[in-house]
Amino acid sequence: MPWVFCLLIFGYLFYQIPPKELLAALKLVHIFEFTFYVVLYFFIVHLFDCLTIKIFISRFSTLITHKESWIVRGVSYLIMILNYHAAQGAFAVYFKKTHQASIFKTLGTLAFISMMDFILVLSCALVTLSFSDVAYKGYDIKSYILGIAPTIYIGYLLWILFWKNVDKPYLDRIKNFKLINWVLKHNTFLIFREASYKDYLLLFICRAPMILVIIGGFKLGLMAFQVDIDLESLYLYNPIILFISTIPITPAGLGTGQILTIEFFQNVVTSPLFEKGIITPQSILLTSSLLWVIANQIIKAIFGAICLSTTSKALFISDTPDNT
Repeated sequence: MPWVFCLLIFGYLFYQIPPKELLAALKLVHIFEFTFYVVLYFFIVHLFDCLTIKIFISRFSTLITHKESWIVRGVSYLIMILNYHAAQGAFAVYFKKTHQASIFKTLGTLAFISMMDFILVLSCALVTLSFSDVAYKGYDIKSYILGIAPTIYIGYLLWILFWKNVDKPYLDRIKNFKLINWVLKHNTFLIFREASYKDYLLLFICRAPMILVIIGGFKLGLMAFQVDIDLESLYLYNPIILFISTIPITPAGLGTGQILTIEFFQNVVTSPLFEKGIITPQSILLTSSLLWVIANQIIKAIFGAICLSTTSKALFISDTPDNT
C-alpha cells in the first residue's frame, strides 16, 4: 500500500509539473558544486551517526572500534536501499559473528538510538510550530502534530520511568501480565533497564547536531541550483516535513517529502532564475528534492560497496536462528 500512495503522489506531481520542466531544471544545476555538497553532507551525517553507534554499541552490546562502526554502517547502507529492517538485522548479525554479541541486544541499542531520533525530530517540529501556523491544502497540520505530540512524549517518558523503576516492589503486580513479563525477559529491551539518565543525555548530545544537519542540509542542494532559502524558513518547515515523512504513508517518505517541500518552500525560495522567468520555484524544488534523495542513495551505495570490499559478505548473513 505505501508504494501505491507513493505512485499516486508522483502521478499528481508530474501532472502538475510536467517532466520536461524537471529536465529543464536539471540542466541548471552546477553538478560539481552539487556533488561536493552532497558528499560533504553525507560524511558529516555519517560521522555523527557512527560516533553514536560506536559509543552505544560499546556501552550496551559489545566493545567496537570507530573503524568497525564506519565499515558496518557503510555496508548497512547497501541493504538499507532495499529494506531498512534487513539492514538493522545485518548490522546485528555482523557483531554476533565477529564479537559474539547478542543479536537482540544490538537491535535494542539501535532501537534506543532511533527512538531519540524520532523524539528530536518531533521536538524540532514543535519548536517551529510555535512560530507559525502550518497547513497543507486547508488541512491544519499544526493541530495534527500538536494533537499527537503529548501522547508520544508521555509514552516515551513513561517508558523511561518504567525501566528506571522496574525492580521496585510497587511494580510487581504488573509483571504478571504476559506481555510485560515477555518484555522484561527479552534481550532486546535489556538496554532500557541498563540505560542511565546520563546515557539519555549523552545520546541527545550525540544526535542533536546530526538532526540539525539533516534539517538544514537541503539548503546546500538548493545552492547548487542557484536558489537561496533563508535558514529561518528552512528550520521552520523542514522539521515538519521530516516528521510527516517518518509516518509510513509512503516508503521512506518518498513522495510525501517532495509534495510538502513544494507546498512549504515555493513562496520562500529566491533566485534570479525565477525573476527572469527561466524556471518556476515548483520545478526547481521538485527536481532538487528528488536529486538530493537520489544522490544520497548513490553515495551510500558507493560507500557501502567500498566498505563491503574490506570485509566478508558472509559476516552480514545469518546462518542459523538466534535467540540471544
